[in-house]
Amino acid sequence: MRNDIYKKIKHQIKDTVFKDYSENIWIYFKATNTKGSSYDPFRETGYTKTYQSPIALKAHVRSLSSSSLIVRELGLLESGAIEIFIEDSDINLIKNCQKIRYNDEYYTPFRDALGNRVQINKASYGFAKIVLFRIGND
Repeated sequence: MRNDIYKKIKHQIKDTVFKDYSENIWIYFKATNTKGSSYDPFRETGYTKTYQSPIALKAHVRSLSSSSLIVRELGLLESGAIEIFIEDSDINLIKNCQKIRYNDEYYTPFRDALGNRVQINKASYGFAKIVLFRIGND
């Protein structure tokens, strides 16, 4: 009985939030390094990165104001942060991607995050809230 109620609530959340208010977040996976025109074999420089085709991830996105961020006390700039609301099954996509793009702006991926630049918080009913910071906030 309780499991049926849980599934019903999760289905209602998915129907209302993801069907009506979701937006696409583009995530890019592993890039291949190829020797570019300025390749230097002695310095190991001049590689060109080629990313795979991006995958669209449906998420509810909201921008965060500087006063709502707790991490501003750690010395990080507050501008350019978004909070995304996704299903738990999509967390691994965020953790393993190389680049994250939303509205033609790039956000710090999990693998490059230093100093709480990506915060993953579990929410109820199999969802998660993830805070992403725009690249270049240093």
